[in-house]
Amino acid sequence: MAKEIDILVVEPGEAPRPAKVEDTLEAFQQIVGGPIEAGCYLPQRVMLVCNSEGKNMGLMPNRENPTDSGDFIAGTFLLCSFEGEHFASLTPAQQREFEAYFALPDAPEKGDCE
Repeated sequence: MAKEIDILVVEPGEAPRPAKVEDTLEAFQQIVGGPIEAGCYLPQRVMLVCNSEGKNMGLMPNRENPTDSGDFIAGTFLLCSFEGEHFASLTPAQQREFEAYFALPDAPEKGDCE
């Protein structure tokens, strides 16, 4: 059985939320809704993992890409730490920093209809 790790899940239009997930490819794919792309290295040894086909699938824009201000991340993504080639749990300090970093702006919601 795979070990569980502490991550942050960031869904479009939602505040980041902490979660525990099994450290498996399948668990990560289920969260992001398809094949994963891991490679957006952030400060404090944090990795952003997203759906590698998110834009091609027409997933909803989520947040600005933190490493390319002209780009965005489509669909749900997750944040975890890493040790060498392995994913690892976020520390409480990492969770706090990236919950604040990816917090929703206080702007009105776009496209709200009733």
